[in-house]
Amino acid sequence: MDVPAFYKESIVRLVMNGQAINWTYLTLTDLYTRSLRPPFRPDKKLTTMVNTYIYLLFAALHVVIVLAVDIDELAKNLAITYDVDRHNPPSPVYGNSFLANISLANVGNSSIPASGWSIYFCHNPLIQPLYYNTSAAQYFGGGLILSGNITLTHVKGCMFKFQPYVGKNPAYQSQPLNPGETRNVSFLSSNTAVSRFDVYPNWYLSNETHTASIQNTKNDVPLFVTPHNTFLKWMRSVPTDLYGTPLGLWNRYTGYNFTAVNATKYSVIPTPLEQKLKPGKVMVNNKWSIDRDRDGRLTGVATYLKKSISGIRIKNKKRGSKDVIQLYIRRNRPATESPERYLIRVKSTPPRIEVGGNTVHGVFNGIQTLFSLLAFDGTVQEMEITDEPRFPYRGVMLDVASNFYPKTTIIKLLNVMALYKLNKLQLKLANNEGWRIEIPDIPELSQIGGRRCHDLNETTCLFSQFGSGPDNTTSGSGFYSGKDYMDILKAAKRRHIEIIPWINFGGKARAAIVSMKSYENRTGDKSMRIFDPADTVNYMTEDLYSDAVINPCIQTVDAFYTKILKTMIGYHARAKSPLTLINVGGHDVPAATRINSTYCNALNLTGPDPFMLMKVNYTTRLANISSSLGVNLAGVEDFFSAWPTNDERGGILVPFSRSRFPGNIDLYPVLTNSFDPMTFQRAQVMANVGYKVILSPADYVSLDHAPEPDPHIPGAYWAIRHIQATRVFNYLPDNRCCNLNPDEFRYGKFTPNGCIDTDDCVPLDYPGNITGMQAHILTPKIRNEDHLFGLMFPRLLAFAERAWHKADWESSYVGRFNRSMPFVPPNLKAQNEDWVRFASIVGHKELRRLEAYTIPHRIPPPGVHVDPQFYDPFDGKNKSVILTDTQYPGLVPQVYGANGQWADLGPVTDITNLTISTLTFRTRNAAGNRFSEMEGLDLKVPNAYIAQLIANGIMYNPSLVSGMRRTGPTSASSSSKPTTPGVTLSTPSRKSSTQSKVKVTG
Repeated sequence: MDVPAFYKESIVRLVMNGQAINWTYLTLTDLYTRSLRPPFRPDKKLTTMVNTYIYLLFAALHVVIVLAVDIDELAKNLAITYDVDRHNPPSPVYGNSFLANISLANVGNSSIPASGWSIYFCHNPLIQPLYYNTSAAQYFGGGLILSGNITLTHVKGCMFKFQPYVGKNPAYQSQPLNPGETRNVSFLSSNTAVSRFDVYPNWYLSNETHTASIQNTKNDVPLFVTPHNTFLKWMRSVPTDLYGTPLGLWNRYTGYNFTAVNATKYSVIPTPLEQKLKPGKVMVNNKWSIDRDRDGRLTGVATYLKKSISGIRIKNKKRGSKDVIQLYIRRNRPATESPERYLIRVKSTPPRIEVGGNTVHGVFNGIQTLFSLLAFDGTVQEMEITDEPRFPYRGVMLDVASNFYPKTTIIKLLNVMALYKLNKLQLKLANNEGWRIEIPDIPELSQIGGRRCHDLNETTCLFSQFGSGPDNTTSGSGFYSGKDYMDILKAAKRRHIEIIPWINFGGKARAAIVSMKSYENRTGDKSMRIFDPADTVNYMTEDLYSDAVINPCIQTVDAFYTKILKTMIGYHARAKSPLTLINVGGHDVPAATRINSTYCNALNLTGPDPFMLMKVNYTTRLANISSSLGVNLAGVEDFFSAWPTNDERGGILVPFSRSRFPGNIDLYPVLTNSFDPMTFQRAQVMANVGYKVILSPADYVSLDHAPEPDPHIPGAYWAIRHIQATRVFNYLPDNRCCNLNPDEFRYGKFTPNGCIDTDDCVPLDYPGNITGMQAHILTPKIRNEDHLFGLMFPRLLAFAERAWHKADWESSYVGRFNRSMPFVPPNLKAQNEDWVRFASIVGHKELRRLEAYTIPHRIPPPGVHVDPQFYDPFDGKNKSVILTDTQYPGLVPQVYGANGQWADLGPVTDITNLTISTLTFRTRNAAGNRFSEMEGLDLKVPNAYIAQLIANGIMYNPSLVSGMRRTGPTSASSSSKPTTPGVTLSTPSRKSSTQSKVKVTG
């Protein structure tokens, strides 16, 4: 086929000059079609010829680009380094901000081209916020040119794009990056990044034809982030954020006198209501039998018990028989007792164990206590236990929408929840970043909403978020089929745990919106529309989305909710585990989400706050649908609150009237806000008007939060910088007006001992409406099971203790009844002793039980003090020693020796003759197969973090100088080696005197 010379020249010139492809296509077609004038018509042969060459031109140009930029090779040769320079620099940005630098280094042997590639990465805080146009969901002008001649654009959500500048301004022209060269891209970001894990992994390259992950960012631990080694990096608010100062080895030292291991053998977590020990003992072995009292209701729990004790059989035995575990349901129980109440009697003459309960669930609870008593050696002391829970609702909320966790992980969690008598699991199945449950009539919800990948149009998946990379092989993708979900329901039912689905039907619902757009495009069905196609972008959510809110003014949203709810009811019915409660989320959203909605404008709502009317009407509609289907309704506290509003009838402590909603269902607000003396009192006001309140205070029970303020360990801090196990343990669910930070002046109120005055505390008129507690785990930054369980455990045990058992010391926290009187100090001694008792049980027994269930609980590094004047009573001399302990007994501190081996340490180690100044420590578990992070200690500056604050004038008390210096990465095996010098050690001992201590020489 011959081509006119003009087109030949155009094609050659365009390829040689590298003009834009779209421009090429339009130019060729325009030149041809515009040359035609009526009555002439295009020549079909010439049209075919031109279209053929245009197609070949596209293919040729794509080949040229791919040949010019080998993305796979570039992903190996381009190394990313992310460095936080400092927090709170002088800037006009409102609130927290930080300066950061991203280095692009060529570590390969060939030059990286000046164009033809882009970097996509997740950066949850907004970069350069002063130049961002929220109305257009993009930077002013369509993008920013940053240092290094890199163009920055916002894609969607947390995703941003770096692209070498390709414009016409010669001052910003990007140049090739030669081997060994580095290009720096610096910027100001909103919010904070005080942890290495604030930076998401799996950055990737694209050349518009395919993608490749940048190799040095492919790790769930973002090692390409430089250490946060100065207070400017690990302080959120410089210089006031002392609470964010890392603990280090020095401040981790507690000196607790833990209970001996033998004394914890027959202690139980959660603590029983009453336990009476007697002298005798029995041993349970495979000669014993299980008798279910000929009660068919106990068949399931009897089988469960049989599978847990090797060799034991289920048999009907005569009353009073020996070597029997007798199960029974109590008859004629008092109505005031909990249905979960149980009794245990262990008898040595004849040897038998009786486990009775008010219901089957009560018997199951008793079996869990029996498991704890029999742990590891099968012996149990003669005793009597009477027990029942503090709250009927003791739950966990696990977010599987932000990052997906398979069925096996959920069942593993259910196993451990049952051990500690937790009975509710809310699974967050849908949010902005994922839809995780199959809805057969709407396959797009799981097929698109359940996957994340590099698809800018989002026709095959949601666009990559939270470091999920360019494909659907990471934790960003996955969903439960109907069968998977029913398997989870059945597993939960066997363990007497209720599964409660959480699906966002207000804000944070983008996965549903994107999926339903594809569904509507495929089917033309608009009967379940949840978005307004005529909406224009005029808002930005905190998650950096402008299309993440279901429009409550659209009546077809009701049909969508009904479809989802009926599907979930069907799954539960087929699994013989009826659905009794659904959580619809209901997070507050900007009022601007409704400003340009044709649907909302058509309602013609009037009054001081039309947006609030839309909110309450929508809440009522969902409640009515739930009521018609016999399902109770839960949501976040925002969903049921007349706030924020400029209507004088509303307020921060004003819930929607309970009378607006159906009376045949219960409404369960999940209360997470507890940061000030106002919002945490929503519990009382909501309970007083008839809501069934679930306490989930974010600054106490958010187990996704870091367990300590260490910038190099996983964990969020959106509610509070860190949540130690002691903080979870010390929560006061019945004394909510005493849960503020002690000795702090906040919001116009002084809070000694964490209590506000009684006059400022809203009284609770209906305590029975506080139904229970719920721990929650949000997973945007948690991408694997090890990190998930490492954050949850052992802190979840402290939560289980507080949800089941009310300690005596809790009642000693009270506010002042008279402002002229002093505050009454709480019983801190009893509180501390109770923690030591609890921690002793965890360390000596429960950590081993968790490991038996393959739960990789966190092992904290040890605590270390240096005492240069330690008096040794055995030889009457003062010595220089190091004192070591661990957060829980049973864990063992170790030091790195000069022989290249790790050695166990006793409580006191003589270092009088030590010649080196830096030691490296870690903690091991009892089995010696799991280890903590390694940390180094400079003996001359034992608390380097605090010393740094003092040196910079932030702290002034020299006696507070104590701390540590991190010197190595997380240790995963006994072969890990630190970067500090070793020491020579003698045989270790755990005795308390230097006479038989580890001898350290250098």
